[in-house]
Amino acid sequence: MLTFEDARKLYEGHVMNRRPRLKRLMRYYEGNHAILNRKNRKGKKDAKVVHGFPRYISTIATGYTGSVNYSKLEDNEPLKDIFNYNSESSVNSDLLLFLSIFGEAYEIEWLDEDGNYCFEALDPQTVMVITDGKIRESVTDAVIFDEDDQADNKVKVTMTCYDNTSRVVYSYIRTDTAFNRNKPEIAVGSFVTEEKETPHKMGRCPIIQVKNNRWNIGDFEPIITEVDAYNLSVSNSVNDLTDNTDAMMVFKNLMATSLEDIKEAKEAGGFKVGEGGDITWLIKNVNDGYAENIKNRLDADIHKFSFIPDMSDQQFASNASGVAIRYKLLALEQLRLEKIKWMRKALLTRLKMINDYLKAHNKGFDPLEIGITFKANLPQNSKEIAEFVQMLQGITSRTTMLTQLGEDIVPDVQAELDTIDSEQQKVANVGFIQAPVNEDVTAGEEENILNGAQIKSMMEVVNSVKTGELTTDQGLSILTGSLGIDEAQARKVVGIMGDVIDSVQ
Repeated sequence: MLTFEDARKLYEGHVMNRRPRLKRLMRYYEGNHAILNRKNRKGKKDAKVVHGFPRYISTIATGYTGSVNYSKLEDNEPLKDIFNYNSESSVNSDLLLFLSIFGEAYEIEWLDEDGNYCFEALDPQTVMVITDGKIRESVTDAVIFDEDDQADNKVKVTMTCYDNTSRVVYSYIRTDTAFNRNKPEIAVGSFVTEEKETPHKMGRCPIIQVKNNRWNIGDFEPIITEVDAYNLSVSNSVNDLTDNTDAMMVFKNLMATSLEDIKEAKEAGGFKVGEGGDITWLIKNVNDGYAENIKNRLDADIHKFSFIPDMSDQQFASNASGVAIRYKLLALEQLRLEKIKWMRKALLTRLKMINDYLKAHNKGFDPLEIGITFKANLPQNSKEIAEFVQMLQGITSRTTMLTQLGEDIVPDVQAELDTIDSEQQKVANVGFIQAPVNEDVTAGEEENILNGAQIKSMMEVVNSVKTGELTTDQGLSILTGSLGIDEAQARKVVGIMGDVIDSVQ
């Protein structure tokens, strides 16, 4: 376990070395850019225009990375209950956003007062971890920092420390000399062990580290200088416009013009100029085309080097095919694949820790059997998807086909399968069998088999009876005439199929 001195040195090293970078990234995400600190020209109140490229980049990257899907989750009720209890999808979204902003994210696992398994994302600005240095490194120790402002410009620092077995909480009052690099010893106002060392019962260090990439670089971190240049370029353009609006007048050969003359000219709407006299504006010649080219180039470079396409670009037409859209998103897809590679490692670690917890309750499982996939958040062409799924008929299972339709159309595949089976069973109870696809029908079965078109027509007739468009007698007449069934069966069809239509609606 880390001692107080170890924890304090980690905290102070974090504040002096790591936190400045993290705070800068957060400032840019929030819209607090360097342009806001630019000094005004003498006698001027300059424009300081901020463009939210960092927030845009992180929002698109986080949203496009998509939701996490787990195979065999429906068969594991204890795991599903833990995910629901902790709002697992929300935690994953927070982790992805932290990754995009800071290039790193952290998750803590713990047991609450009732013994429930909990996990939550942590702000990377408050966490410091120590790894074992192996090729496949893992976290061995971690410190979570909390700062509380006190009187006399002092700060109470609370440090919660974890190792593979235990947890301990230290605190001290940070003085003004706490970060004096010139002194070998750092003054500490007070030192308290807030909570004694106790087992955390997680089986390993409960802090999971997640990387955005191997070098922990945020998504918009490499293009901050381009964002600064874009802010400056637009601000200068606005300043030029303001300068022209507030331009000074030049009087030529009107040396006797007084303030009273200018006042009278404003009231009259013009000056009287004698021979050889002239009045002009003193303005700066601005090359609008050059300035606009600079802004366009910077805008293109920002999207190019952040791998985030400009969604307002006309190339993203609403009628573009799925393949065309994916080609335009190729760079973003590479960014996404890098993210999910590291995210999947962290999620597997989470599953292993949950398994350790459930094994103690005789509900363990094999984490490697839980498949982890990420579904990209792409605009869907429903017609293309439906045509593709139809082509899978007879090649893949119904489960695979329904999965391809996506959660927007089929939120719960198993529930949809159950509904289909229930509807087919109700149709079969009428005395007819729906014709199977791509299968031959024997001569003895022909009398009782309806094809898809016949069933569709039958449901349309029944629906017309239900809505009052047809009377019952008219509906029975159509059913007996078109399907060749007797009136008793037709009445049974109207009753049972009417229930099916109600369940669908």
